[in-house]
Amino acid sequence: MKKKPVVVVNGLVRKDAMAYLAEHVEIRQWTEKTVMPREILKEWLKEADGLWSVRPLTVDGDLIKDAPNLKVIAQAAVGYDNVKIDELTAAGIPYGNTPGVLNETVAELAFTIIATASRRILENVTFVKSGRWAERPSNIKGFDLSRRTLGIIGMGAIGLAISRRARAFGMTVVYHNRHPRQDDAIYRTTYMELDELLATSDVVCIMAPLTDETYHMCDAEFFKKMKSTALFVNVGRGPIVDTEALIEALKNGVIDYAALDVTDPEPLPADHPLLSLDNCLIVPHIGSYTDRTRYDMSILTADNIIAGVHKQPLKCCVNEEVNYEKTKMDMETALAELKAAGVSLSDFED
Repeated sequence: MKKKPVVVVNGLVRKDAMAYLAEHVEIRQWTEKTVMPREILKEWLKEADGLWSVRPLTVDGDLIKDAPNLKVIAQAAVGYDNVKIDELTAAGIPYGNTPGVLNETVAELAFTIIATASRRILENVTFVKSGRWAERPSNIKGFDLSRRTLGIIGMGAIGLAISRRARAFGMTVVYHNRHPRQDDAIYRTTYMELDELLATSDVVCIMAPLTDETYHMCDAEFFKKMKSTALFVNVGRGPIVDTEALIEALKNGVIDYAALDVTDPEPLPADHPLLSLDNCLIVPHIGSYTDRTRYDMSILTADNIIAGVHKQPLKCCVNEEVNYEKTKMDMETALAELKAAGVSLSDFED
């Protein structure tokens, strides 16, 4: 009987996804609630065909240098700021992520915290629970979203999903990307340079990935360019924001309020200054945290690994240039198209 490929999982993962993966591979999993020591992981990888990466883990050339049989690495996430893609590509190892399946879920969470913060829902819940409603009506006023402007920084698929919800609430949507999109007329969105977006928007929502360019993009000068009445929202990555600058902006009235799904550091210590601010709503990185979406992400990760260990193309691959068989398939398709057009390879010979 042919031996199954070995896949290392360096942390806890959904049991149904593990059961599905186990039908195709042999799993070696770190099941402790503590983070797997890196040196132990490197030792396990010496015999592994695949790695299911579980955060926190830095995936780089050092991790895989003594793993001669490693054929694929995948992670149940869209972002891969913890992965050195160029170092995996140099080693010929495809890396799989999970785009698409969480777009609507993250957009729902983003707009939920926008609406919750704008109408001061949590403060009013506390008002009622503290028994103050009988004494007087609440004077904790929020602000309308209709006839307001939402500025999205990072208008990808999730940003577009947020923009649809915003327009349903009667908001104007503007955005900033490295380049303007070509479908603004379809989605009724308007590209703006960053400074103009900050000066114009009543809600500024960060959806950008974490890169060298976006690290601490939201600093003291960034917040000074926003309206003093503005709501700042981050559902991208925590380190895009200079946390100390955000704290000062909230304490000193530079901006009105913040709603965060991601923070830096993460998780926040119980005594962190952000948690003491009345004008900051924080949830614990739950953008994709619904049962259906986490299931879909896990199964897609398993599918990427199953394909990779058998040297088949991954369903979702970040470094497509080393995606198994893809180059070969692309070449075969190109040759077939040339043949159908009556072109022979000899036509290109000297």
